[in-house]
Amino acid sequence: MTPGASGRLGPARSDGFTRRALLRRGGATAAGGGLLASLTGPAPATADRFGGEPGSSALLVVLPLVRADYVKAFDGGSGTDTPNLNELTGKSLRFDRAIPECMPALPVRRTLVTGMRSFPFRAWERTDGMPAVPGYNPVFDWQPVLTETMRLRGVRTLYVTDNPILDGPRFPDVRRPVGTPPAASSAEGLKAEIAAIGRQSAAADRTFRAGIRALGELDGDAPYFLAIDPFDPVDAAEAPPIYVKPGEVDKEGIGPMNDRLVELKFGREDIEELRAAYRKHVEQVDRWVGRLMDAVPDDVFLFMLGDVGIALGEHDYAGRGTPTSHRESYEIPYLIRHPKGEKAGDDMDWYASTHDVAPTLLSSMGLTIPGKMRGEDLTQLFDDVDEEDLPDRPFSITCSGSLIVVRDKRWLMVADREEVERRLYDDDEEADDDDMRYDDVANDEPGVLTDLSLAALTVAGGTLPEFGPDGALRPSRQRGDDDIDDDGIPNDWDAVDNENPDDDDEPGDVTYDGRDPEDRIAAPGGGSP
Repeated sequence: MTPGASGRLGPARSDGFTRRALLRRGGATAAGGGLLASLTGPAPATADRFGGEPGSSALLVVLPLVRADYVKAFDGGSGTDTPNLNELTGKSLRFDRAIPECMPALPVRRTLVTGMRSFPFRAWERTDGMPAVPGYNPVFDWQPVLTETMRLRGVRTLYVTDNPILDGPRFPDVRRPVGTPPAASSAEGLKAEIAAIGRQSAAADRTFRAGIRALGELDGDAPYFLAIDPFDPVDAAEAPPIYVKPGEVDKEGIGPMNDRLVELKFGREDIEELRAAYRKHVEQVDRWVGRLMDAVPDDVFLFMLGDVGIALGEHDYAGRGTPTSHRESYEIPYLIRHPKGEKAGDDMDWYASTHDVAPTLLSSMGLTIPGKMRGEDLTQLFDDVDEEDLPDRPFSITCSGSLIVVRDKRWLMVADREEVERRLYDDDEEADDDDMRYDDVANDEPGVLTDLSLAALTVAGGTLPEFGPDGALRPSRQRGDDDIDDDGIPNDWDAVDNENPDDDDEPGDVTYDGRDPEDRIAAPGGGSP
């Protein structure tokens, strides 16, 4: 038993049958193959980890508002100069398809420190001082906290950030950077977005400087954990706007996006000014990464990732945490540097995300992962486990307020639950010369739309919450949507009773089979293997 949420004892993950142990024991026999196929939940963290000895130190670094394609080592072609991130990428295991588990910047921080999915914001309640947008909540009392778990095991922890939700008795180790963060700008349109990028740069300056100073205090024989997490406090009080060209709004029937939508005409000069400000920001963050790495000991386990992406005018969208058809606007740098240099320079296509960070850091220090943390322990990749042996994640799923984004290697779906509207984009430009990556092809691919919707439902636990002005709720259906089997799930969101009777989805495919909902999509059709 290990301490769980709020310091209460809760079930820890089993130290018995683990994927790594089975592989080492030659357990993948004909009989064991079925067992391995069923063990698709998050891997347990035990002392059987990359180094085998507890007492290691770890460092978490969050790169504020950095897109992966603006880092040259991630095959970026933006012209941004990022020599320090390039060098670190060459020394790290790189995940090429990582996107945040949720958006914008404040909701994803809760995922980061708890190791729990925030999607689909089922527990959202309107909080004083925060926007009335699903996802804007502090850490709940029943959620585990990364640093709290570490302190209970004797690790000295320090978390450097201006994030106001990391406050109170569960966060005694939070250190605020010196100085006053910039206030919200009175500018409008893309000028306001440029000002927001400037606030992110200021947060990086203050937080990296304080973090480097803190690292000097912690360095020693005793195990420690340090987090350097630049955060603009304005992002806790205001939900960032989503700028969309009016023609796109009319063409695709885009809804209010939790009152974040701003219809805005912008041209090439406006976009170039925005992108120039953004390149300057990324280069400034890169310089701080270089200064930090000069001070980081080689024997520290390092996890570095971006928080959220930003749309910079691609496909007629602009803004932070924006549900767009442009894939690169979501993708973030995601790097793990092993103290012994293992997997240095390797890259993976597995869909890593923010909720994998806390379990991985705990395991890297030889600590047991609280049972409520549902992210994957990625240290197993340094311990004889290949990418193919990880639990399948054929889809990546993120959400921004009431909007859900699901994608695989080809398709990307944006589900606007306020408008009961789903848009589908095809990333295979060779599939049809008439379709571009920003054209909505939902009417042409109903089967794909159903499969991606099923993936979102499965990870959400079988249902999706409705949202009222003050919180999540589950009212009776009011929209007159057909529901053939009267199971409470409208046809548009039901894998079984939908308008595609020949899609081979059967009731058994969505029957609970004992696995965690988020892992059931590993098997074909979402059912039992």
